Amino acid sequence: MAWPKYYNNQIIIPSPEGYFGIITGWSKKEHINDLISAANKNKIGAIGQLYSKEGINYIIRNLFLNPKISQLIVTGKDLSGSLKFFQDFLNTGKGQEILHKELPSDKIQLFIDWYKTNTHFIAEEDLNSFLTQKPIANQINWIKETIDFPDQEQREKIDFPSEEICFRLEDKKIADLWLKVLDRVLKFGVNKMSQYSEMQRELINVTTIISDEDPDNPYLSDFLYFNKQDLENYYPQLMTDRIFEGVEYTYGSRLRNFNGINQIEALINDLKTNNYSRRAIAFTWDVMKDTGNPKSPCINLINALIQGDKLYLSTYMRSNDMYRAWPQNCFALRKVQKEIADALNIKMGKLCFISNSAHIYERDFLAASEMVDKHKTKTECIQDPRGSFVINVENEKIIASHFSPEGQFIQKFVGTTATEINNQIFTFISDVLHALDLGRELMKAELALKNNLTYQQDRELKI
Repeated sequence: MAWPKYYNNQIIIPSPEGYFGIITGWSKKEHINDLISAANKNKIGAIGQLYSKEGINYIIRNLFLNPKISQLIVTGKDLSGSLKFFQDFLNTGKGQEILHKELPSDKIQLFIDWYKTNTHFIAEEDLNSFLTQKPIANQINWIKETIDFPDQEQREKIDFPSEEICFRLEDKKIADLWLKVLDRVLKFGVNKMSQYSEMQRELINVTTIISDEDPDNPYLSDFLYFNKQDLENYYPQLMTDRIFEGVEYTYGSRLRNFNGINQIEALINDLKTNNYSRRAIAFTWDVMKDTGNPKSPCINLINALIQGDKLYLSTYMRSNDMYRAWPQNCFALRKVQKEIADALNIKMGKLCFISNSAHIYERDFLAASEMVDKHKTKTECIQDPRGSFVINVENEKIIASHFSPEGQFIQKFVGTTATEINNQIFTFISDVLHALDLGRELMKAELALKNNLTYQQDRELKI
């Protein structure tokens, strides 16, 4: 079996005989590799990045397949808190709830017992001086025999037909909307290989709408895998132009210092001058740098638009990990939206987030399925933004009165059959559950009219 078994094309192997494994956070593995002198490279068996805490599963799996790597070095930028989580995991054993059930508890403890005393947290600039003091040859294998644990269980997949492109989902809160997103990708996504040699399940152009998330006081449900501090650690990637050492760029650096231009400031000034402007747009894509670049930005543009008395924000993302990244992306974009709205002294409208390749990686299929099963409500009930209907039967007619979401009367439709009313009102309905409910109510109203029964909306017919 070729090593590493997992993420083979994402791990650098300076020397197959090396006994140090280097775990970086968000600092590029290529950058860390370049820092190490030629004399020290033969001591390094692997260099890989740990973007999220769940990646610990694959560190454990790979290391049980390579007894030679008996020492670990943890270095680099910890933008997501994954390196701190790994440190706490080794020191206290906490966090084992994220581990695959296929990893036996006694082997997990063996891993902790060994690497707790054989893991070194080293600053990037100190790597060479640390390694220079270490012997060239490996002194001891950390386990006697390799262990290939069973792969993580995956649920059987049924392919359902779908509209193939453009899936619209809306909710007030990001956490609740996330469960709908996971549900749709798992149900209707197409299995295909990713550029990282890992299977993914993908939908094209998932359009998500968030209507009522306060970015200063976000709703963070217990089922989310991150907390407020994790978000605070993430926000600077969009809210500042800082480029962290070892990182080529951030979204914030492209949005706020693109060849010296602060695009966020520019679009605010544009809207201050012309609140009807359609040019308040900011890009992250640098044609000269990103064409053909495997590390090109995933978020590509944001577009602000004022309508009525609200500031709306639309974002396009070419590639989006809907399990690992979408929620944090949404919270940060809502933060940017509020920044723009506050600068204009205007209320926030809805946030529209278009994810072109909306995918879940195979390693997360089971976790995403369990998340949906445990926490998603069976009925996705939201108020239809196009309004509501009050159904009555009067003077041998079915009357459907149309009201705005604020409760103001708009218009009425009259007919003698459910089909006749359906044909008049369908363009004023945007929510599937609302349509199903109205279809049921109109059929009840038709039966009541034909059989001289008393009709009351949302009540059973008494026959």
